[in-house]
Amino acid sequence: GAGAFAPASSVHRYPTKMQSSLEVVEDESTEADPYDAYETSFKQKKVATRDLKVGSGYTVGESEGQLLKIKYTAKLLDSKFTANMKAFNVEGMVFKTGQQRCLPGLEEGIQGMKLGGVRKVRVPPNKGYGDQWYRGIVPPSSHLEFEAELIDIAQNPAEEFKLKLEDFGYDRAAGATLCLAYLAVSPFIGNGGFAN
Repeated sequence: GAGAFAPASSVHRYPTKMQSSLEVVEDESTEADPYDAYETSFKQKKVATRDLKVGSGYTVGESEGQLLKIKYTAKLLDSKFTANMKAFNVEGMVFKTGQQRCLPGLEEGIQGMKLGGVRKVRVPPNKGYGDQWYRGIVPPSSHLEFEAELIDIAQNPAEEFKLKLEDFGYDRAAGATLCLAYLAVSPFIGNGGFAN
């Protein structure tokens, strides 16, 4: 007992087994969510996403060169311009991944989405339209936010053909087929069925 009343400077403290086995673990929940931490400044260089609805089944990025159909809306983030972004309300866009047919930041942002999923994608200018005006609608150095829905992913050549046909339009495809058929047989028409 005498040590309990001794001045602090004379008390010897030895680490106990319990103290030495403690480990500092960083709390992962304190890290900022990249979507919430997204800044509309020149420093922001990374795409940020947030799933609104997780889909199921096929996933974007499972293989290279997937033919996708997405639906999306877009808006400017923190802009002094009030652009008419209705031109960016797209009901169905069909494109093959990796062929630069889609805005790089949007394509990056939909990676990992599953069929039927809905995701918000924030795109910085370096992965968007850069430092130039786009179509007179999107100002230079604009940060964009897309809300994208993955409608379809073609898994084989037959599904790719079907998606391309739907995108082109059945009426247009029928008209093009009739036109090509006429061009193919036109040399034989009017000459009694024989070409000179």
